[in-house]
Amino acid sequence: MKPTTSFLLPAYNAERTLPDAIRSACAQTVQDFEVVIVDDGSEDDTLEVARAFNDPRVRVLARPHAGLVGALNAGLSACKGKYIARLDADDTATPDRLERQLPYLEADPSIGVIDGQVQFHRPFGPMPAGMQRYATWVNSLNSSADIHKQLLVESPLVHPAATLRADALRQLGGYRDGPFPEDYDLWLRLRRAGWRLGRVPKVLVHMRDHDARLTRTDARYARAAFRMLKQNWLASGPLQRPTSVAVWGAGRSGRPWIRWLKEQGHDVPFVVDIAHGGTRRGSPVVPPSALRLRPVERCLVAVGAAGARAIIRQAIGRLQPRWREGTNWWAVC
Repeated sequence: MKPTTSFLLPAYNAERTLPDAIRSACAQTVQDFEVVIVDDGSEDDTLEVARAFNDPRVRVLARPHAGLVGALNAGLSACKGKYIARLDADDTATPDRLERQLPYLEADPSIGVIDGQVQFHRPFGPMPAGMQRYATWVNSLNSSADIHKQLLVESPLVHPAATLRADALRQLGGYRDGPFPEDYDLWLRLRRAGWRLGRVPKVLVHMRDHDARLTRTDARYARAAFRMLKQNWLASGPLQRPTSVAVWGAGRSGRPWIRWLKEQGHDVPFVVDIAHGGTRRGSPVVPPSALRLRPVERCLVAVGAAGARAIIRQAIGRLQPRWREGTNWWAVC
């Protein structure tokens, strides 16, 4: 009989951390699952460690090293479950992860993926400030509405905590390989296909942060790669046709967006910035009050300073009370 859920756990040179990850998956309070481990050509004893688990729910696939996306798609092909629960080899799931997530998916067929809050920790040294900010932000998105509104800020779901509807993932062709983050690309494609993204407002995964994580070492997870996916998503949806778009942010974060909008044929009638004056690529830099005084169809908020987004959200609410985040304006960093 097919299991309801398949844990999909790729591993590469993870002999030290993999046992904890497998044990955490096998310790779920629900019993109807399998654990599919994909060894991506490890050069240490990862494969032997995985095969040493004497548990009929654990299956191990071995393949030549080809990278994360290849390992994920190979594992997806082998998964038998209705749902795919992602987990990384250096992270651990709480025992109630599936117990908390599966009822959401069973009750609402419009949800394509659901994750949970995540607790990050570092084995050695303090957590970097950037990771702390991301953890605070992502854990604050406690509803589908929150996630959808802030879809273009950063990755609003945490991949190793995500449980996906297998049919939805396969309908999209699985994971895509390219010069971009495979998980954020997937969330955008799911949303474009009409699936809702959800979250259980409880910590369900503990993630080990370290300097060797791909998010720190691979160019696919650089800011420019995320920006490319955001721009492609906008260009295939709300900004398909030329329109007038203001950019809030005249600094380093805003300039690539001003350039991209103009290259796409959009009118950027003005750029909003507290330090107003001058121009950016021919558009005047004006104070926030311009949003109320000058006609404009859309706005992209490209200000990355800590705490600025909340202040800007309040200002837009006063200046354009009919606008809705995620419909009329988007925070893009």
